[in-house]
Amino acid sequence: MRLHRSLPAALALVLVTSSFVAPPARAADTGPVKIAVVTDMSGVYASLSGAGAVEATKMAVEDFGGKVLGRTIEVDTIDHRNNGPDSAIKVREAFDGGTDLALDMTNSAVALAVAAVAKEKHKLAIVTGAGSSAVTGADCNRYTYHYAYDTYALARSTGSYIASQSNGKSWYALVANYAFGQQMLADFTSAIEQKGGKMQKADMYPFGTTTDFSSYLLAAKNSGAQVLGLFNAGADTVNSMKQAKQFGVDKTMKIAVGLLFLSDVDALPDVFAGSRITTSWYWNYDKQARAWADRYAARMHGLRPTDIQASDYSAATQWLNAVKAVGTTDADKVQQYLDGRQFNDFYARGGEWRARDHRVIHEMYVVDVLPKEQVKEPHAWFKVLQVIPPGRAFRPESESTCKKDW
Repeated sequence: MRLHRSLPAALALVLVTSSFVAPPARAADTGPVKIAVVTDMSGVYASLSGAGAVEATKMAVEDFGGKVLGRTIEVDTIDHRNNGPDSAIKVREAFDGGTDLALDMTNSAVALAVAAVAKEKHKLAIVTGAGSSAVTGADCNRYTYHYAYDTYALARSTGSYIASQSNGKSWYALVANYAFGQQMLADFTSAIEQKGGKMQKADMYPFGTTTDFSSYLLAAKNSGAQVLGLFNAGADTVNSMKQAKQFGVDKTMKIAVGLLFLSDVDALPDVFAGSRITTSWYWNYDKQARAWADRYAARMHGLRPTDIQASDYSAATQWLNAVKAVGTTDADKVQQYLDGRQFNDFYARGGEWRARDHRVIHEMYVVDVLPKEQVKEPHAWFKVLQVIPPGRAFRPESESTCKKDW
């Protein structure tokens, strides 16, 4: 009888216990698929990424149909304000709140901070905007891919070309003192030394607080070096190049612009005319690139996209295709699907998700910035001189410094 009387209580205990063992489907499995565009909305990199990067990602989602695995796709914006630690906090909160992919990260300190969080949370990060080759080098990890360009690719093209000339052997560098500038200096120094050149001196300036470069430029002008290397980006490149012209530095030195975007030339076309640079994409390269750029321009008041903004669309689309193929947003399964996969689209020609270090390789382009009189339509500043094949554009796998742990 006692056993019989205890049955209702025992049954209740079993029911309560089983409710914890088999919970209902998580919101993360049935709610929206979320992409966070982690970008600079108001700082030095806003024009080359920023709102345009968000819009390009939204275009990718719309073209995909707005849904994947029966779930709606949402695009959120995180303004990183060029602050690595704060970005890590924001992205950790986003991942905890159901974000599946972090994209863009146009700032190398931000990219490295977000990559660490992605590894911690087992979520994917695709770096399109940041340049430091450390992302797939010493700081590589299973959950982070580097998609657009990097400092190694820029140095081996622009740096090697200039240093191979007799009047391009001695260099003086102006360097943004954070992860991107530091890695740019290291990669350019290696590239020019291999061509018999020498980095005579590097002036490191505090990133994000400097707009007056006059003292650095005068020191460079008086140094006797043949080449001034500008190892910065965005508004810093625009300001330092403008002041270099004002002080006549270009009259006595070659100016090597390590990284230049279409938006920079839009801001000061006369200043950058004649510059030879390397880019990962150009909107007027061929019909396929132009067709996408026309659609982008229609949404962005006639502006043409930078290579970063184009790469955001491409990367988001490639990730969504992978999610659809594996049937889940699970980062480990998506990563296993992507590793070694080859692809081509309007942005990446000869693309491959390299498994060794998560460097996404594709063609790169050497271009000249045209003077106004040679420009046939608005924003058509570049003339493509050379196409660098994927296998030569980026660091060879045999030279990789990535200590692969996956």
